[in-house]
Order: sequence, then structure tokens, then C-alpha cells
Amino acid sequence: MIKNLKSLISLLVVVSLLSIQVNGYDYCDVLKKSLTFYKANRAGRLPDTDIPWRGDSVLDDAYPAGTKDANGDGNLSGGYFDAGDHVKFALPMSFSMTTLSWSFIQYESNIEKCNLTELFLQDIKWGTDWLIAAHVSDNEFVAQVGDGNIDHAYWGPPETMKVERPVFTISATAPGTEVAMEAASALSAASIIFKTRDPEYSATCLSHAKSLHKFGDTYRGVYSDSVTNAQAFYKSWSGYKDDIVWGSIWLYKATGDESYLTKAKADYASFGIGGMAQGNSFDWDLKAGGCCVLLAQITGESTYKNDAESFLNYWLPGGGVSYTPGGLAFIRQWGPARYAASSAFLAAVYGGDKYLDFTKSQINYILGDNPLSISYVVGFGDKHPINPHHRASHHSTTNDINNPVNNVYLLVGALVGGPGQDDSYVDDRTDYIKNEVATDYNAGFTGAICALIDPTTTPVPTETPTSTPTGTPTETPTSTPTSTPTSTPTSTPTETPTSTPTETPTSTPTETPTSTPTTAPKDSLPLYKNGLKSNFQDWSWGDHNLADTSKLYNDATSSISFTPQHWNAIFIGSSEAIDTTKYKSLSFYINGGETGSQKLSLAIVKNGAKLMSRDLSAILDKDLAANEWTLVTINFADYSATDKVDGFWLQDINGEAQSTVYLSDISVN
Repeated sequence: MIKNLKSLISLLVVVSLLSIQVNGYDYCDVLKKSLTFYKANRAGRLPDTDIPWRGDSVLDDAYPAGTKDANGDGNLSGGYFDAGDHVKFALPMSFSMTTLSWSFIQYESNIEKCNLTELFLQDIKWGTDWLIAAHVSDNEFVAQVGDGNIDHAYWGPPETMKVERPVFTISATAPGTEVAMEAASALSAASIIFKTRDPEYSATCLSHAKSLHKFGDTYRGVYSDSVTNAQAFYKSWSGYKDDIVWGSIWLYKATGDESYLTKAKADYASFGIGGMAQGNSFDWDLKAGGCCVLLAQITGESTYKNDAESFLNYWLPGGGVSYTPGGLAFIRQWGPARYAASSAFLAAVYGGDKYLDFTKSQINYILGDNPLSISYVVGFGDKHPINPHHRASHHSTTNDINNPVNNVYLLVGALVGGPGQDDSYVDDRTDYIKNEVATDYNAGFTGAICALIDPTTTPVPTETPTSTPTGTPTETPTSTPTSTPTSTPTSTPTETPTSTPTETPTSTPTETPTSTPTTAPKDSLPLYKNGLKSNFQDWSWGDHNLADTSKLYNDATSSISFTPQHWNAIFIGSSEAIDTTKYKSLSFYINGGETGSQKLSLAIVKNGAKLMSRDLSAILDKDLAANEWTLVTINFADYSATDKVDGFWLQDINGEAQSTVYLSDISVN
């Protein structure tokens, strides 16, 4: 009997090891290293020497000035340095903590198999402790510590850094909805994790989450308009609508309060979150894809499942996203590995063989299944980067990025930006596009690794508490602003990455020749004439203004101004509001502004997803004219539009900043 029992135990151990080590990769080892990276980026007074080359730093970070924590250090001394620099940006830090917590909630049993529960929780709590400290009052939150420009002029370890570190806050008079909502999400998710482990801490997290959610929703505004120092580093390109829905979903998961779910679903529909997700990434700026996946799991409703699958299908081979020859999904050149990893995480959470296959392919590419046979995780595998763009591990004592030649210390577990679109890569510290590291880079990657530890594990259901706790109900949201400020972004920095929404193709369409518009019926439905009409809504992302008066068509009193850049778009829509059996065409006037020749594409949208897009220059059969109003007319039939559609978007396809264009008199006929 004893002999048989020993044999059974041995068999179970072998099976467990086989599940953890797939394709030759020890995913437990990868997970441990990824979690260790967060320890290397800790700020403040360190409680251990797990990273022996790191010491106490920035102990005077505080707000209000001079405020101390229990250790006598500045109350904001903790938290995480953002990337290879030493600024604390609350938006990506919060996103990282939300994603790590979601990973833990979803794959706790896999994490336990690796004996990494304690390390995982330490990493989360180090971040959420700082978020709690940063919430200095109900309607005030610290969005950033350190001036990015000052910080980036210093190249050395944080322990010896002596530069001014200003504090930037959001408040009722300087709102920052994205940051407030992302912090609320992080603290809500953490409250779920600590509910049975540390009930008092869980309650503290949840209390701050509720307050931050109310603050962010009541005082709506784009955070980088209030914290202008962030614009060159973490500008909010997508706006705050996705963050509002994201925060409401996480509070519902943490509380079971139906009012949060009701709000999330209503805002999801009115903000066009499903459409916002399509052809995009899941990252610190844009949470729309995550909203789709979470609501699909929570409700099981077809609307969210369709949106989630449309988002994920874009990332599959042939779905629209570009691929390197070696097999990495490549949506942007700046840090492509983090985008592929984050989408791989969402694919695993959603589940299904084809999505799990995608997760495996992307993570295994990152770990070494690529043409160079290199691991893009520092310290993992036989061949990996040793010179990431990271001040502390380089450890220069001369304020020189090139001295010493190689990094003094190994930044174990850090995911670097990744290869070029041709699979090329050079381990060059000065190449921040391919070799920068960041807390948000590792967040989605960590989640995907958790899933692969045992792919047969059934993920923890995203069920919410059955009882609704007492407390203040969710506040009714204030009205959505009708326009977004039209300030032109600062130039892309030379060190810290700025991530932006991407172009949103779902497939490469067969071009349909421009044809003479079908004779229109007498009825006409206005979408925009001196403002939005017929209950159409502004679902745009990027810099635009629905009430611009600088360029007007004929007797109009206002127009839409739109500054194309970073694949942003004007998106005018209303769910299934345009019946293409009645209305045959879309028309509007557009002005090319100061330069003309902007690179734009026009897409028709149905059920939140793009049917087809065509270059505007192909539609016009010429470049867009400068300072001149041009009529654009397209037939719905040329876009394979049948039955009812939502609307259209006009999107930047250049990537770089272009001059402002203007739209007027939009209608379907």
C-alpha cells in the first residue's frame, strides 16, 4: 500500500511538472523572475535586501510637503518607479496593480503551485499602499511625483539622486478622471484579494476605491490637461470614458452592488466602449478591451461577448494586426512585446482553444521561440538582454548612459520592449524603444504567464458577492462633456515611452471602386449641424472639439475640429441608428486646414465594430485640399453595409501628428 502510494505521489509530481513546464519553458521560474522585477523598481524605505543592489531612496517624497508616514519618511516615499527612470506616474502604476490583481484573482491556484503567493501579494500591496497614501482627501489625489524633464536629465541610481521632485495633484478644480478611476480599479481589485487574508486592509482599499470612483465621476476631466507635465510621457490619448466603465466594473466585482454594474453597462453603451476596443491594445491608456472581457464574463450577454471576441480576433493571425515574420503580433514599434503580452493575457482570461493558442504563441515568442532564439526577459534563458534602459541596474556614477559599457547589475525578470517588425533586436541601452522596461510592461505579461502555468486550470469565475453591502450608492454621473480639448500634444520624449491608440483595421478589405452615389431619398437624417443631432453621440478618441468656431462652412456657427495623430479618430455614432434600407449614403464637408493632405481613413461601424475602411484620398481621388471645404459622399453599399449601422469614424493613419481638419454638415441621405 505504501509503495503504491509513493508511486502515485511520484506520478502526480511528474504530471504537475509537465503542466508547469510546457514547450521546455519553466513558467514558474518566469513568473518568479517577473515578480522579482517589481522589487527592483521599488521606491522608498525597503523592508528587505532581496535586491541587494537596491537601497532606500526618495524618502522625502511627500504631499502635503513634510507629511510623514509611520516610519518617519515622506508619506509618498513608497510605490514604484515607473520604468528606467524615477518618476512615479499614478496612471501606469495603478494599471499595473489592477492587472496584477486581476491575474491573481483569475489564477490563484496556478500561483500557489509555484509557491509564489507571498511574493505576488507583496508586489501588489507595495503599489496599493502608495495609492492609498496618494489619496490625500476625498477629492484630491497625487497623480505624479517628480518632473519627467528634470528626472530624465539625471542618469544614475535613485539612491544617489538629488533633484527636485515636485508633486502634481488632481482635484475638483483640476480634474483627472482617468487616474482616479484607475486607482479605484486597482484598490477594488486588491480589496477582493485581501478580503479573507487581511479584512481590515481590504476594507481600507474598498473605502478609498469608492471615494475615488465618486470623485472621478463627479469631476470629469482629462488628467493630462490638469497635469500638463505628464503630457510628454503619459498623455491620455483615449480620454476617460473607458476608465469610468473600468472603474465601475471593478467596484461591482468588489461589492456586488448592482448599481455599479448598471452604471457600467449604461456607460459602456453610451460611450461606445465596444467600438473603442476594436483594433486596439489593452494598456495603461486604453482599458476598453478589458471592459469587454470582464463584462462578457460577468453577464454572459452577447453584446459583450461579441465585442470581446472581435477585439481578440483582431490579434489572431489574419485578424488585422501585423505580425513579424517570426510570429510576434506587432501593433506598435514602441515596446511591442508588452502589447502582445497584454492581449495574450486577455485571450487566456476569455478562454477557448484558439485564444489560448494565441497566448502560448506570443509568450513563447517572448521567451525564445523567435528567429534570434533570444528571451526578451532579462535573466531568463541562455540568451537574454543584459543592458536594458534602466538607470538603477546600469548604475552609472558619472551621469553617463554609456559609462560603464555594460549594466553593473542584472535586472532579473524585466520584459524589455522587444524586437523590430522584422524580428531584429540589438541589446542597446540607449534604444528606449526596444530596450526600455516598465511596470506596465510586466503586468499583462505576468498575467499571461500565470495562465500558462497550468493551461488546464479552470480560471476563477469573475463572480461577485451575492449580497449587496450597505453603503453609499453609486452617484449618478454628471453629463458627459461634449468636447475634448484640442491642445496639440508635446513632442514624443526621447526616453519614456508614450503609448497611443492604434489604427483599427479588422481585416484588409478589397477596395470597392468609387461609384456614382445612389439616388438618395428625400428624407435626410442629420448627425451634426452646429452640434450633434438626432441623438447621435461623440464616441471619439483623441484631440477634437465639437464646437470649434475657427473655420465655418457657409452659415454654420460651429464645426468639428480634429487633430489627427497616433491613430486617433472622430467617431460619431448611435447604436443601430442608421437604417441603410432607408438611407443610402453618408455625406459631410471637410476642410484640410492649414496644410491639407492629411492621411485619413473613413470607416462605417456596425455593432461597435468596423465594417470596412477606405483612405479618404482614394474616396476623393485626390489629396485633401488646404483651407477649402470639400464634399465627401460615400455609399453604404460600397462598404458592404446592410440593415442598421451605428455611424462612422474618420481616423488618422499616419501615426505622427498632422495638422487639424474640420468637419461640418454631417448627414445620411
